Amino acid sequence: MEKQETNSLEELNKIFRILSKHIKLIIATVVITVLVFAIGVFFVVKPKYQATSEIIVSQRLDRDAQAAEQQQIQSTDLQLVNTYKSILSSQTVGNSVKQKVGNKIYKDSELNVSTDTNSQVININVTSHDAKQAARIANITASTFKSKIKNIMNVNNVSIISKAREIKKPIFPKKGISLLAGALVGIILGMFLALLSEFNDKTISTTDFIEKDLGLINLGTISDIDMQTISKQIKK
Repeated sequence: MEKQETNSLEELNKIFRILSKHIKLIIATVVITVLVFAIGVFFVVKPKYQATSEIIVSQRLDRDAQAAEQQQIQSTDLQLVNTYKSILSSQTVGNSVKQKVGNKIYKDSELNVSTDTNSQVININVTSHDAKQAARIANITASTFKSKIKNIMNVNNVSIISKAREIKKPIFPKKGISLLAGALVGIILGMFLALLSEFNDKTISTTDFIEKDLGLINLGTISDIDMQTISKQIKK
């Protein structure tokens, strides 16, 4: 058991020595990778912006209505939320919004309808490369749905409680996270290149390699011989 632990420690020390030997390669790889990610984040990838408009499904309750009746109405509204989410994502609403904002602008945007559990509030989330257009589409979608639901369901229980506003901070890409990911990729890639370089290096640079790795006995070393220097000395 102790022998296995010793061997494991020796292997770890060996890997650490290899990485230390090629530390410049690892640093250079990290710098290059971060630069590539930075160029992609700041100059290549188009930022995406999101705007959210909120509507609520709620019928006006009569003050004189009994508590049980009010609870039943609220329960009905909750059941309608999923139906309304489907209608919001349907072509019925989408085609009307497309006519108002333009086909190209509408196609460049993404609509996502969400709601919390047991909530009567529906979030209309619109993502676009233009922050202003994202807010505009979200608000038009909310108003279009409110006007159309009266004819579709013959009810008037939808109210807009929060209009979308222009948010200039993009939701994608996350610059800080992207650069951190670039550094992480660079470290992993640099370590891989360092190990690969060491694996492909067939030269014997130290006596430790001969004695420890090959298990041979070092009888001595021979210095490099410069033939030009020797020839000059012979001529003298």
